[in-house]
Amino acid sequence: MTAPHLSSFDHLRNQVIDEHGPGTVLHDFEALLEFIGPDGVRSTGKYHLLPMSRLFELDERLAKPLHPRLRRPQQQSFPHIHGLYLLLRATELGVPEGHGKKTGRLRLDPAVLACWRALNATERYFALLEAWLRHASWEAVGGRGSGWDSDLALKARNIWCGVPATGEVFVDNRPHSFVCYGVESYCTLALFELFGLFQVYRREPAQGENWRIERVDRTAFGDELLTLVFPEIEREIYGKAPDLPAFGAWQPQLQEYFPEWQNNLELPEPEFRDGTYLFKVSLGRVWRRIAVPAHTNLEALAQEIIGAYNFDGDHLHRFSLQNRDGTALAIAHPFEDEEQWHTDEFQVGYLPLAERQSMAFVYDYGAHWEFDVKLEKVDPPSDAITQATVVESHGQPPAEYGDPDEDLDDDW
Repeated sequence: MTAPHLSSFDHLRNQVIDEHGPGTVLHDFEALLEFIGPDGVRSTGKYHLLPMSRLFELDERLAKPLHPRLRRPQQQSFPHIHGLYLLLRATELGVPEGHGKKTGRLRLDPAVLACWRALNATERYFALLEAWLRHASWEAVGGRGSGWDSDLALKARNIWCGVPATGEVFVDNRPHSFVCYGVESYCTLALFELFGLFQVYRREPAQGENWRIERVDRTAFGDELLTLVFPEIEREIYGKAPDLPAFGAWQPQLQEYFPEWQNNLELPEPEFRDGTYLFKVSLGRVWRRIAVPAHTNLEALAQEIIGAYNFDGDHLHRFSLQNRDGTALAIAHPFEDEEQWHTDEFQVGYLPLAERQSMAFVYDYGAHWEFDVKLEKVDPPSDAITQATVVESHGQPPAEYGDPDEDLDDDW
C-alpha cells in the first residue's frame, strides 16, 4: 500500500509542538538526558549500550512505561529506550568513553548539550526527527550498516506504507497485514509512537512478553508530515539534493508550517588532539606497543604495525572504528578508490578514539589478519618520538604465509 495523496496540510499548520505532543519524544528524550546526568552512566559492551541493571529504572521515567515481563531484558527488549538511544548517538549528545565493564561509560557532550538547551521545542523535535531518518544507523547498536537498502529511513517508510489507513490490528502480538517482526521493526514502530506519527494501543504484557500491541493507527499529523519528508530523504539518498547541513535539511520545506523553527542543532567540527599517541597493537597474545606523533598519518602507523610483525606489507589493509555517532568509519589503503577516507590522508590526531578505546586493523583481506589497536593514552608531544615507533614488544609473531595455526608459538 502507498501513502495517501494529501491536498492540504491543516494538521501540520495547527500542530503545537511541546513536551506533551505530538507523541512523547521530547519528554522521554529529556528523561534519558537526566538519566545519564552530568557524570554519565556506565555503558556495556562494544557498542556502549545502557546498563542492563538500570533499564527498568529508565523505563519508569518514560511517559508510557513498558513494564516488560522478562527475566533478563536487554536494551533491545525496550523498543522505546532502544530508539531513544539511537537518537542520543545520532545527535552526538551521548558519546562513549573507555570500553567494556571496567572503563566503558556514556557521557553527555557539554558543547552539544549547550546547543540543545538553546533550542525551542519545535527545533528539538525536528532535530530528533532528522537524527532518526537522516543520521541514525543500526551500526550504533551492533546491527546492519547504513545505506538506502538497510537504513532506518527505508525501514520506517516500509512500515508506514504497510499500515492501512483503517489501522492495523494485532492478533497474538502479530500484525495481520504487514510485516513487523524483529528488533529493528519494533524499534521503528516505537519511534513512530514516540514522534506521534502512529497511535499504538497496548495492554500489560504477559509473562515472557515486552510490548503487547493490540492496534496501530496512523495519525493525520504523521501522514501529512511524512508525505513531505520521505521525498526529501529520497532526493538526498539518490544524490538529487545539494550538499545539506547536518541538521536543518528539511527546514526550507517545513518552516511554512512551523515558523518557530529558526535554529538547528550544531555539531562540533572534528578536533585535532596533539600529543604522542600510545597504542597497544595485539594479535592474539602477541602485542606491540607503538608510539605515534599526532601529525603522523595512519599509513605510517599501518606500515609500523606490519613491520613489527615481520609481514611483507604486500597486501591491502584498513582501519575500522566507530564515529562519535556510532556509525562505522573505515580508513583504507590508498589504492581503495571506493572508500571516503584513506590512510595516507588521515592524521592520527583526528581519530575519534577516547583513551582505552580500540579500532581494528585488518591486513590482507584474504588471510584476514585482524589486529586490535587500543589507544592506551595520549602523552604530551615528545622530541624523542618523531615518527611511528615500536617502544615495547611481547611474543613471537606468527608466520605470514602457510597455515597460521601451525606456526603459533606459546604466546599466540
